[in-house]
Amino acid sequence: MRIQPIFFASPVYYAQDEFMADAGAMETLIRKSLPAGAECQPSITLYTQAEVDAYLASGHADSPLLVVMSGATQRWVLSVAKAAKQSLLWWYFPGDGLFDAATERLIGKIAAKNALPAVMDCWAHLRNRQVDLEKIFDEDSLRKQLQRLAALAKIRATRLLIIGYTQQWVVSASVDERKLEDRLGIQSVHIGLEELFAEYGKIPQDETVRAFVGKYLQTATACREPSPQQVGDAYRLYLALKVLLERYAANALAISCFSLVKQLGVTSCLALSLLNDDPRFVAACEGDLDAAVSMAVGKAVAGRPVFMGNPVYHLNDTLDIVHCTAPRKLNGEADLPYTVRSHHETGVSVAQRIEAPTPLTATVFRIGNEFSEATLFAAELISNPDEDTCRTQFRFRIDSTQKRLAESLGCHHLVIFGDYVEELRAVLSGPLGIRIR
Repeated sequence: MRIQPIFFASPVYYAQDEFMADAGAMETLIRKSLPAGAECQPSITLYTQAEVDAYLASGHADSPLLVVMSGATQRWVLSVAKAAKQSLLWWYFPGDGLFDAATERLIGKIAAKNALPAVMDCWAHLRNRQVDLEKIFDEDSLRKQLQRLAALAKIRATRLLIIGYTQQWVVSASVDERKLEDRLGIQSVHIGLEELFAEYGKIPQDETVRAFVGKYLQTATACREPSPQQVGDAYRLYLALKVLLERYAANALAISCFSLVKQLGVTSCLALSLLNDDPRFVAACEGDLDAAVSMAVGKAVAGRPVFMGNPVYHLNDTLDIVHCTAPRKLNGEADLPYTVRSHHETGVSVAQRIEAPTPLTATVFRIGNEFSEATLFAAELISNPDEDTCRTQFRFRIDSTQKRLAESLGCHHLVIFGDYVEELRAVLSGPLGIRIR
């Protein structure tokens, strides 16, 4: 992620040479604070209204780092922040011992030039007007905010391929894809299942397919129902979906999978699992747009696969989340143990039963209500039940069944292994403007 420091000072407080020297020292501090993988563009110093006007006229950074070094700069800062998609604002905590003695002296000098009330003034004005602005003040806060900006860039780069339609029983999900772009900036394209059938028919049971089948069955804990032929057909469907994703320049999909299996006799469970294991893609079943969007947001924030499942709440404050499409890399780069099964509802084709180690911290969430609200809470994986339901079954300890039912937004729940509650909250309720119930 790239940032561009922009330093502001007024002639009322600073001689220009002195300002340039102190801005250089602050830039050195900022560059030292950058996390690995982040890039700092050449800085800009703004000392007069003419310089501010020239900067705005010549194009501007998407994510400037605003460093206010004196009073009487507020209007300049506001104009730069309002022209950007999102901004970072450097905040001073003088005397709190965040830096070495020389840097603390510099911050004290900047504070004496009324920079702190100017920062507070700009912060309040911009936040009151819902301008996307976050404060940073040290290496850790800079790292967190750069991760947030990187996640936002990924979310806004999402292009969703909708194949077929939302299954008719998914009544709690949003169905108006136009609102995706209006509210979240996510573009979508809609095609029929027939185009997928045509691509599937072009893919032979060749050596590539046979090699996958051999390795997949060899590394499985067991294979209960499917034949090697059925595994090969399920993998061919995955290859066909990748062709369509490339054709439409998409990196996410939602597919009406029950309509698919009725006509083709092949489920999309394995294909969706493989796509979700790939860092580049997310894939939702049953045509659930809420789930697809939630998965895109969750993967952008956490950098991990997201599991979409049906919730089964219990009165003892436990929650089962079950489905047949679980990715194998839910807990990191290594595959979790898996058993090759048939699809639960139809008894045909291929699905997976994934088992995860316990105890394990997890984040459960969902975006819904026409992409305007979200649910979000922490959970602890306590077991992997094996009951007569969808193949992968995770049981979580939660804070309160009654509370979570009261706040629910829809059927499918999304799971990320790891504690990403605060990171998701910052992105959802901040720049995306999604209210968390």
